Amino acid sequence: MNSSSRRTRFLFPLITVLFAALAVSSCNPQSQQPPPTTPPADPKAELTTALKGADVSAFDFERKEDDTQIVSSFTNRNLKNVVRLEPGTNNIVLKYTSVKDKGRNTTAISKTELTRSENNLAIVVTDFNTGAAISKDTFPPPQPHDPAGPTFDTLEACIDDFNCKHRGELLCEANRTCKDQYAALTCCLKNGQCFSVHLIIRPTRLLCKLLDVIPNFDSFVLSK
Repeated sequence: MNSSSRRTRFLFPLITVLFAALAVSSCNPQSQQPPPTTPPADPKAELTTALKGADVSAFDFERKEDDTQIVSSFTNRNLKNVVRLEPGTNNIVLKYTSVKDKGRNTTAISKTELTRSENNLAIVVTDFNTGAAISKDTFPPPQPHDPAGPTFDTLEACIDDFNCKHRGELLCEANRTCKDQYAALTCCLKNGQCFSVHLIIRPTRLLCKLLDVIPNFDSFVLSK
């Protein structure tokens, strides 16, 4: 028998063994299972941890994502109503915002607060981790109430009257500049009570609404 025949008889059993090994591998259920995947992160839990114990039990969580960034936030639930600042209350946390830049793989966290010094109100945004100021917008002082001016049954009726007469003008300016407009007025009720009312008119143009670190709300009210 020549060497070619010996090699052929040797190759046939080898090929058979290889095919058998492949068949056993294809029948192994473990080989067909997809590789394990990392469980998805919980963005709410991540932001809660990053806030280092800040109480967010009265805050609503929201998450937005686009091609460039992920924005997670906690917004004070009380802002859904007219917010009253009682005597002795000098600041209220309005919102915590986390912005992750996908391209740079960096995350910045800010805190938005309402602050009061005597009867002067301001919206202050700071870096949560360093405390560095990012922005500060001060409300104008409310005009004194004209004794001959109107009085109202409720605060809401006074605010509605202001919105009907002046909100359109301020909204137009907000959309033109993409900047919040601040207003203040004095509301006196028919029962003799008077209040300072402070409002923010937010731009509604889509171009202006790229990132909201100041939450939407109706108004803040100070007792006079």
